[in-house]
Amino acid sequence: MKKGLLYFRDGELLAQSGEVRAYKFMDLLHLEIGPGHNLWAIENEIEDYTWQINDKPFGDCLEIGLGLGVASRYILSCPKTKSLTTLEINEDVIDVQKQVNYIADKRHLILNADGLLYMYATGRKFDFVFVDCYDIIDEETLPLIADYAYACKKVLKLNGQALGWFDKATPEEFVEEFYSLWK
Repeated sequence: MKKGLLYFRDGELLAQSGEVRAYKFMDLLHLEIGPGHNLWAIENEIEDYTWQINDKPFGDCLEIGLGLGVASRYILSCPKTKSLTTLEINEDVIDVQKQVNYIADKRHLILNADGLLYMYATGRKFDFVFVDCYDIIDEETLPLIADYAYACKKVLKLNGQALGWFDKATPEEFVEEFYSLWK
């Protein structure tokens, strides 16, 4: 291990597919999508999912973005969840997630698909949709997140609910606008 700043890449490389890697560092799984991407995930995000998703999942659920499968596990642990379809655009993320955090639950279906395109093309309806874009919300990402929020409304059943991942590092000036997208 290098001296100085601790970084998850100093941990044990557990799996790799293409430019996607999973590490074990400080007893936590870390997922990196790179190079050139700042997308990553960490196993302890369960605290954020518990706070953000809470007990909202019910019925047939749709999740956009797989990462390490932490949100998937949380949604599947909710007692009212009947099924979960998870869409992941990056096939390498799916391969790595299956190697390091496989979810053996017959209610869970993972599809290699673009979430936005899927929502516009599918005829399926869902009770709960969770969009885990995992980007800091700013002037560049907010329009894409708005597109996702709009598309969610097309796949929601009556009385369904959509929710987007909120990164705590989001600058204050975007918080209110982000939350207004999901109403």
